[in-house]
Amino acid sequence: MLTYTADDTVEVVEIAYSGDGGEEVYFDGVQLTYRFLEDVVADLAARGYGYEPIDIGYRVEPGFAIWSMGSRWARDLDPDADEDDPRQVCEGVSVAPYDYFRPLTEEEVEAYIRSLR
Repeated sequence: MLTYTADDTVEVVEIAYSGDGGEEVYFDGVQLTYRFLEDVVADLAARGYGYEPIDIGYRVEPGFAIWSMGSRWARDLDPDADEDDPRQVCEGVSVAPYDYFRPLTEEEVEAYIRSLR
């Protein structure tokens, strides 16, 4: 999915997982989608990529985020997982400049809300 700015510039590209034996998303030899988020982060860190947690996953240098919306559960990847296994499955990748994924400041949130009125 592509999101555009007001001047028709691509702002962010979002790529969802396949999870059904189809194509998944890879970066620098690391499968990003349809894996446990923590495993993906560990593999990326081992290759020297920095990351920070965000509300639904992690933002990764040089400029993408991996995330889970909670629609998959650990048993999708590990049939032996307990029902309450907290591991999150990476459901997608969003590609944009690194700072795009930083948390908004209170001032930015307030300005956005004012702009909707």
